[in-house]
Amino acid sequence: MTGATASSTPNLKGIFGANEGSAEGAAIGVKESGKKLVLIGFDSGKEQKEDINSGLMLGAITQNPVGIGKCTVDSAVKALKGEKLPKVIDTGFYWYDKSNMTDPKIAAVLYD
Repeated sequence: MTGATASSTPNLKGIFGANEGSAEGAAIGVKESGKKLVLIGFDSGKEQKEDINSGLMLGAITQNPVGIGKCTVDSAVKALKGEKLPKVIDTGFYWYDKSNMTDPKIAAVLYD
C-alpha cells in the first residue's frame, strides 16, 4: 500500500511488513497515527523485537536458517547425483510473539 496512510484508509485493520525495514517503517507509521492496528512483521531485529515486547507489533515470522542450510546441502547432493529435485522446497519458518521469543528454538533464529 504505497503512500497510503491510516487517515486515507479508515477501514485499515492491519499491516504486514514483508521484511525488517518495512515492518519497522509500518511500526513508526502506526505510532505516529495513534491508530490501533494489527501489525505483523517478517524477520527480526532489535527494534522489531522491542515493538513486539511493547505490544505495538503482534508478532513476526522469521526464517529458519538451519532449515535453509540443510535443504541447500541436501538439494546440492541430490543434484550432483542426478536425482530429481522437487519444484518447491519448504525450508521452514517460525512465528514468534511476546509469548515465545525466549523459547530456545525461536531465540536461536532471531537477531539484533
